Amino acid sequence: MADGEASRAVSLLFRIAALVLSVAAAAVMGTASQLVVVDGDRGAPPSSYAVSYSQYNALKYFVAAGAISAVSSAAALYLCAVRSAAAATIGSLPLVPLLDAAEQGLLFSAAGAAFAARGVVGTAAGPWASSGGDAGGGGGSVCDAAGAFCGKVSVAAGVGACAAVVVAVAAMARDARRRGSSEGPCDW
Repeated sequence: MADGEASRAVSLLFRIAALVLSVAAAAVMGTASQLVVVDGDRGAPPSSYAVSYSQYNALKYFVAAGAISAVSSAAALYLCAVRSAAAATIGSLPLVPLLDAAEQGLLFSAAGAAFAARGVVGTAAGPWASSGGDAGGGGGSVCDAAGAFCGKVSVAAGVGACAAVVVAVAAMARDARRRGSSEGPCDW
């Protein structure tokens, strides 16, 4: 197998992995929710509430960015695997490198937003906050009460960050192929 063919195969493999990881990250985050039962304080009856990704804008952004990235990844995979070099441009702009850059930007920013929200969720005051002895009016953590929710948020953010790295590797393999050959659907 020639170097150009090997780097094309590597690029296609990583593009498939990016597509799978983007969908997986969005799906895991989209299913992140948990019902939490809080013991009553000072004789009050226990209460319950649901914690969901849809309560946090950063996590909603993560789901949207993951879905958009999956569509972009599928388009780049199609262009690299099926279409000709002429079809892989918009005017004089190369489409595949633009899709790669958009995917990386969306996935890295979404993972950062999710990790940041995980930190905020982990220390935020709310119905899960302890009421005893804390002058700040909080001190509890949703992650203390809803550990499975926070675990899903962390896993989804990690998978999203891995997807962004995989897109970068696919782009580098595309660039290595471009240096090794003169034509191809992923060349620009």
